[in-house]
Amino acid sequence: QISSKKPTDPDYKGLLEELLQCEIDDSVAIVSPFYCDCGCRMKIGKNVIINKGATIISPGKVEIEDNVLIAPEVKIATVNHDPYDRHNLMHFGKVTIKENAWIGIGAIICPGVTIGRNAIVGAGAVVNKDVPPYCIVGGVPSKPIKFKWTIDQILEHEAALYPESERFTREQLEKIFAETNLKRRR
Repeated sequence: QISSKKPTDPDYKGLLEELLQCEIDDSVAIVSPFYCDCGCRMKIGKNVIINKGATIISPGKVEIEDNVLIAPEVKIATVNHDPYDRHNLMHFGKVTIKENAWIGIGAIICPGVTIGRNAIVGAGAVVNKDVPPYCIVGGVPSKPIKFKWTIDQILEHEAALYPESERFTREQLEKIFAETNLKRRR
């Protein structure tokens, strides 16, 4: 029933809430077709766009924070079969997509992954490890390509948008940059 509707149809939000078994903010747009097996195990923030053809397999939980963009044909999985007993054992891992992240067309997000705040996942990437905040990743498996901005630019951005208690500090960002093995852009 939802596949024949557009996000602008008056009854679309109600159908989504029925599918996901939770309240959806009016600012959320999920374009059909949309596939989800355990909607009750999802949490979706405000101003989220999930474009057409997205598949979310969510028995291990999915949390999508505010202002996230998910491009068409993205796949998010929170469960995997055990390689030694694939018919009987399953492994679950929550997927968290932090505020203002952007997931490119056709990307695959594997169980247990966190996509950091303001991170970008390139088209077609297979993400099997956490993505640091403000980092751009791509490839199969995904690897860090670069940071979106310099540390100073990130600090300026954070100061404009977040209360001090929620901002990254210079020390935190320097540690993230160092652990990601990328040279700082000056």
